Amino acid sequence: MNFSLVSSVSVICLCVVFSSLTVAKTKIYYWLDENGQRHYSDTAELGTTEINVVNQNVITSDNIRSATTPEKTAAVKEEPKIIYQANIISPENDSPLRSNDGSINIQVKITPESKATQKLQLFLDGKALGNPQMSSTIRVENIDRGTHQIQVQLSDESGKVLARTQVVTVHLQRVSSISAP
Repeated sequence: MNFSLVSSVSVICLCVVFSSLTVAKTKIYYWLDENGQRHYSDTAELGTTEINVVNQNVITSDNIRSATTPEKTAAVKEEPKIIYQANIISPENDSPLRSNDGSINIQVKITPESKATQKLQLFLDGKALGNPQMSSTIRVENIDRGTHQIQVQLSDESGKVLARTQVVTVHLQRVSSISAP
């Protein structure tokens, strides 16, 4: 197999793994050794080249859109050929979460596996948050402390709702910015 093709595939796989597991500020570097082999690191050293990694599954709380809540969405009139099921597998319902930066990581399981044209829309407290995305791992940031309800819906390319997850309640705990007397 062509070495440059293997290297390109390796870089793409590495970028996908790092972008789905790390925050958006992660930097990845690569360099070629004397034998022409690529090496990767998260530390910049002399002779390394930075790889631009864009994490597209991070949503901030200031990105709330005005949209119909999942409960008010019109019922699907036509039965789809494939019946999808969506479940939030993390975090668990009624769980306390400690996050001083207000981050919540959400993992959704779609059965059967969703198609590349289908997208997931996150709803926080009944309001659409961010844009629909293809990743089943969603990270929201800068969420206020307190109790919140999370739900995700799966839609096809036309916006038709194919499945909704259960509503999961989480209790986000953050350090207060109010100083003690």
